[in-house]
Amino acid sequence: MKIELIESLDKRAEPAVNWQIEQVKQGKADRLFLLQPHEDAVAICQTLGLALDCVFDMASQRLLSDWPEGEGRFLFDLPVPNQGQINLGDEGLVSLRSQGKQMAKVVLFADSYYLVQALSWIDQTDQVSRKEIFLRTGQLFAKQYFNRGQLLQSDFYFGEAVASRSDFYFDGRRNFALVNGQEYPSYEAAAQDLMQKVAGTATVEITSAGALATIAKTAVLACPEGLFDQNDQVDAAVLTILQNPGHPVERVLVSRKDFAQAKMLGLPMEKMEEFVFD
Repeated sequence: MKIELIESLDKRAEPAVNWQIEQVKQGKADRLFLLQPHEDAVAICQTLGLALDCVFDMASQRLLSDWPEGEGRFLFDLPVPNQGQINLGDEGLVSLRSQGKQMAKVVLFADSYYLVQALSWIDQTDQVSRKEIFLRTGQLFAKQYFNRGQLLQSDFYFGEAVASRSDFYFDGRRNFALVNGQEYPSYEAAAQDLMQKVAGTATVEITSAGALATIAKTAVLACPEGLFDQNDQVDAAVLTILQNPGHPVERVLVSRKDFAQAKMLGLPMEKMEEFVFD
């Protein structure tokens, strides 16, 4: 089994990530794993032509084919407190107002005039105090809590009645995660634990040498966009992988041209393999 691991569907337009998506679509890889959850993941994957039973969301620990169905949360069905009203502004901006003051900002899903994606409640200082995020099918995806505009906590429901995971933040960084009652020192630590449980002996392929390089116990780094940058330099994170025999990334796939250039420059070659990217 071969897994293509990407950070987020928000990066789907990046050439390297798009190459990974195509690997799954063409049957050259079995699963696309998403490290970061996305409330519109189902619609995005359907637009990309990805089978939902081939896409695994690591945060919900489910295939997208197992996410709930529904008709969506209709804008004008939103309960508005304090006898407020829904205002439709210019450029698609929507807000909830009461007694002349804005109570909340509403974000609608792309390609939809009335399906609610997120609802941000505003405090007396005009900063977000709480945010509710919905699946396109209408169920609750997540709730987020803020203090003076700074994110403190994210609770993820994925359409269920009870949150299955919570992420906590300090100084803008996720420094604690609670997943089905189990505590982890970081979001990445929870992802590492899950990957060891679900990946088994599968080959985990990545195209980014950043945080993704340490999620799997062993991984393969593919470089479809080339090993060298425009200045003929190798990214520092990739160089660390090449120089460190104990790094979780055991192989680095490069084009024939890059392989020859790396050898000529005297780069460590033990992990490097020629590969035809198509």
